[in-house]
Amino acid sequence: MNRSARVVWTALTARRRGRVGTGDVAVLPLRVLPNDIDFAGHMNNGVYLTMADLGRIDLAFRSGWVPRQVRHRVAPVVMQETITFRTSLQPLQAYELHTHLVGWDRISIFYEQRFVVDGQVCAQAMVRTRFLQRGRGVDTERLWEMLRIDPPPSSVPEWAKGWGEGTRLPSPRADAPADPAPFWR
Repeated sequence: MNRSARVVWTALTARRRGRVGTGDVAVLPLRVLPNDIDFAGHMNNGVYLTMADLGRIDLAFRSGWVPRQVRHRVAPVVMQETITFRTSLQPLQAYELHTHLVGWDRISIFYEQRFVVDGQVCAQAMVRTRFLQRGRGVDTERLWEMLRIDPPPSSVPEWAKGWGEGTRLPSPRADAPADPAPFWR
């Protein structure tokens, strides 16, 4: 099954996995498919982040956000993501993707996502998103009102609070020449 088909499958089957609240952990059962495998014989590291997209889509459908997002024409975009690997996922191995909204700041929403087998974490990602409306960012307070969401208490890990500032690239409206490298200093 290609990744586009997985998005459709996730959307169509969300209702049968049950409703979740905004602060709940949404669990999405998945399996490592042959097209997820790299030359080392395990799930490719880039596929983890693609599957993480599915987890956030699943949470959005199951928490009831999607119809309101469509109505207000707001869409999430990933600003930053980082992942730490503990053990590999093998071909055809079943796993669960646990997705949890851990908090927000003025402009972004943070998700913690875990790849779990038999109750053990294989990999963990932190993803920072921003919602856009007509190409412009929507502050989270306005987003909560627009989507009629009573957000859970924000518990962004301390290390992630400075993450955005510490790795910021120039604005898309500013010049960002490739030389001299690096941007981070």
